[in-house]
Amino acid sequence: MIARAALRTTSVIRQAHEHLRRGHLPVDLLDASIGRSWQRCLEHGLHPGHQPDLPRLNTLELRQHRETHRRLLELADPLVNQVAEDLRGCQLLLVTPDATVLKSYGRNFELSERFRIGAGINLDERSFGTNAPALALIERAPVLVNSCEHLLFPDNPVSCVAAPLFDLDGDCLGLIDLTFEADHPRPEIFLRRVQQLTGALEQRLFLRHYQQRWVLQVHASLAELDAVSSGLVAINDEGVILAVAPQASQWLGQDAVSLVGRPIEALLGSSWSALKRQCERQSALLGLELTGGRLFGRLNPPDQWQPAEALRIAATQPVLKAHSSRLDSLVKGWPSPLAREARRAARALTTGLPVLLQGETGTGKEQLARALHESVGGKGPFVGLNCAALPESLIEAELFGYGEGAFTGARKGGYGGRLVQANGGTLLLDEIGDMPLALQARLLRVLQERVVTPLGDHREVPIDCRVIAASHRDLEARVEAGEFREDLFYRLAGVVVELPALSEQHSLTETIRRRWAALCQRHGRELALDETLCERLAAYDWPGNWRELEHCLEVALVGAEPELVTLTLEALSPRWQRKLAGSLSATRSTMTTEEGTETGHQALRDLEQAHMRRTLEAHEGNVTAAARALGVSRSTLYRRLA
Repeated sequence: MIARAALRTTSVIRQAHEHLRRGHLPVDLLDASIGRSWQRCLEHGLHPGHQPDLPRLNTLELRQHRETHRRLLELADPLVNQVAEDLRGCQLLLVTPDATVLKSYGRNFELSERFRIGAGINLDERSFGTNAPALALIERAPVLVNSCEHLLFPDNPVSCVAAPLFDLDGDCLGLIDLTFEADHPRPEIFLRRVQQLTGALEQRLFLRHYQQRWVLQVHASLAELDAVSSGLVAINDEGVILAVAPQASQWLGQDAVSLVGRPIEALLGSSWSALKRQCERQSALLGLELTGGRLFGRLNPPDQWQPAEALRIAATQPVLKAHSSRLDSLVKGWPSPLAREARRAARALTTGLPVLLQGETGTGKEQLARALHESVGGKGPFVGLNCAALPESLIEAELFGYGEGAFTGARKGGYGGRLVQANGGTLLLDEIGDMPLALQARLLRVLQERVVTPLGDHREVPIDCRVIAASHRDLEARVEAGEFREDLFYRLAGVVVELPALSEQHSLTETIRRRWAALCQRHGRELALDETLCERLAAYDWPGNWRELEHCLEVALVGAEPELVTLTLEALSPRWQRKLAGSLSATRSTMTTEEGTETGHQALRDLEQAHMRRTLEAHEGNVTAAARALGVSRSTLYRRLA
């Protein structure tokens, strides 16, 4: 007989508490793991409302405990810290196998005046009752403990999820707990997130241990081949299987014991020596025809590659820092919330997530795309396609490629297309909002399946590239108008970066000086920029954004008389003299007016900001939904909250 799953709603658990007060443990109302925990707690003499004295390490003991568990801390700390930055409003705990909190990240929750969860506290079930870290250690599986399922705290303001982390021998290294507000409507989202965390860390352990060996990644979906759900197989130089991660056993349909020691050729169906020659310099995609279906694989040579989810997230911070100078320079004058999103996009691109750039014409979307490509190490080519610059009849062939003789005028031997050209690198789909609807459907399939079929050809060509899309149009508005596919939008909008207009950026005077110096160096000219002119340039509205500013400065430089030492307003063309003549005085007049009514305006700004923050909280931090409710754009909401 199949056991009925318990309804884990607040009302049901409150019924369970009522039964317990009457002396009966209602296991039929509880999730099986929660029921077992409540039973153990009762046997330990713990009851709802009991106020335990929780063991807590002092500073010296905590330092010694961290030294003892240095391996866990070094493995998990970078990744957990990064996730905590993304999940503001949550608390993450790194916990040892004896249920001691090694480190706390993010928000600090208090269950009551007496109980504040933090580093050094011990969450053993015998002291603290039912809680996610203790239960995950006992069950050796990911768990969710909703607010009132915490036996000792029926009115707990938080819920928590936890997942254990196992080493290659199956021993528990520790676990990760994620605590969040109890009224969240979908706690399973956090459970999946913590499972992804431990999965990424277990991948990293495997790859670190076998970094001098060949490693095969396997998955049923090409799109998920780099995800934490992919399986890993370690192979020695002779082609013998050394180890099989648990996820790989599931995909391959065989347990690890039966696979270890066998030649990999039995799985791959190809000569090992030929595969080694093919993959000795870089990873290669493979199609694996196995009993029961087809799998995708990627064979990686020893010590020459970075694992996808495990190391791309946790170990790329030094890489990002080393290659972020151009990105930092571009976002230096941006409003801080928008600059933060640009840096988040760099981290997301490293993991293989797509990035969408939105901004007015001339705001520098292509420059930002190149900076993001460089921020992930600049690996592979950077390939761009402007979807608005080609007629509809040519976009398809240019993007997907074509076979020989596919149409009149097709080049001999065919053409691989931009997607194939970008393999191993980054593809920029500029002005994606202008792509015809029919091609949007085909692009969506390619991005999902990671396989492209050129026009007039039957071959399926695997692709592996990072994707950045860009548009000056509001894609969400085009989705609502039926002019852009909703499913493609959500496929592209992994992280959305809204580029500010030039007039919205601060420190514009400094930016103009820096750009002027770079142009002087490029053209081999020493020419000073007059301070008054610089102020006028900074005060101008720049409707054409960066493109207009760049054009203005470069034309002024190359057109200046050879004997000129300092560029002033009078040295510019009559057109630009007219444009800039009133910019500084208008700005000063506005500033004077604002100073006269500063107190009133500030009060209004404070009220507006408070209303915006309340709206954002009501929509659980969803900026798009909050902006829609307020009737403003996302960039306006970001700017006014900065």
